[in-house]
Amino acid sequence: MNDQATSRPERLFTYDFSVLTLAAAFGFCNIAVFYGFGSYLKRLGVDPAWWGPLLAAEPLAAFCLRPFLSVLVTPRNALALARWSLVGLGLALCGYPFARGIEALLLVRLCHGVAFVCLVSSVTVLLAQAIPRTLAGRAFGYFSLSALVPYAVMPPLAEGLLPVLGREDRVYACCAVFVLPALALLAPLGRRLGRRAMAGVAGTSRPTVAQVRQTLASPSVRLILLANLFLFLGTTLIFFFIKPFALRLGLVDPGLFFTVSTAASIATRLLAGPVYDKAPKETLLFTGLVGLAACIAGFAGATGQARLLTLAAGYGLCLGVAMPLANAVMFGLSPPAMRGTNLNLMLFMMDTAYVFGPMAGGAMLAAQAGYPALFLTAAGCALAAGLLVAPLVAPGWRAWRQGAR
Repeated sequence: MNDQATSRPERLFTYDFSVLTLAAAFGFCNIAVFYGFGSYLKRLGVDPAWWGPLLAAEPLAAFCLRPFLSVLVTPRNALALARWSLVGLGLALCGYPFARGIEALLLVRLCHGVAFVCLVSSVTVLLAQAIPRTLAGRAFGYFSLSALVPYAVMPPLAEGLLPVLGREDRVYACCAVFVLPALALLAPLGRRLGRRAMAGVAGTSRPTVAQVRQTLASPSVRLILLANLFLFLGTTLIFFFIKPFALRLGLVDPGLFFTVSTAASIATRLLAGPVYDKAPKETLLFTGLVGLAACIAGFAGATGQARLLTLAAGYGLCLGVAMPLANAVMFGLSPPAMRGTNLNLMLFMMDTAYVFGPMAGGAMLAAQAGYPALFLTAAGCALAAGLLVAPLVAPGWRAWRQGAR
């Protein structure tokens, strides 16, 4: 749907939205299975000095390509790109059993990253056409589950397959099977989202340089982009460095932190989704970011397992508010012709954080700054994101009141 389709009642769970969400979920299954890639590299005998570059190769591909994909991918070519990306993803997964040396592993990781960033960018562009503007809050809340649920399902599934298959690379190759249902789901979209079907619909052609400059000149767009960057800078520090801290506190299974926080995040998105479209999104986003900063700051003073897990629940709850609403606010601020581009720029902010956040955190720990300083820095990033959103709260409240009337 789009803004021009005002004659029809707006529905969220259309065929297009449901198919794109499921296709993205199958794509993320092929990323979530790499939760133990570091252990696999150790078993292969790869020099530890290469672990970082090999781990970073996949997100680095996204970081390098996303700015170009943001303007080159349009609804007219996104479906074909999504299909070819899924094929590339399957081939990359099947390549892991044959990659033994550093050069071969690096090549497979880069190809994997290229295929995945093309898939996510193309699905994002198609999603921008399928979401009704008045339901953007819950739409992004539900769609984000396509990335969360695989991380809850794939690790235990992979652990179950590992004794049967014997090696991690065989598990990776077997996961190529998830490409098949994703391709099947996308097949009918050719008739629905083809060039003829979208003739005359705003946002289906490639944005011009003038349009890109104009949207980036908008203070509101710049604020949300920067807020998303700081949001992910804070959360990547937690994602990569909470495990050794949890072990120091005596948590036998550090994965419990992610289990609790992910469960809280999923529950928030499912239960609070309708509220996202009935209240001022900017106010909810600001509140979620401030709450997130408070939870992360609490990690610095956590002294026991119970307190850490309680804070993990609060952390997940706040993420369940902040992450989907950041995209929903950007969606609402963007003209139809620029929604796909701007949402991909939001993903570029995430890519940037995933490349530079761990590097900054590692440098802090190497300098003996300690985990409390690391968590306070992460909390400062989340608070900075909230302060960047703050100027949008009053205009968003006024727009909401006028719309409610």
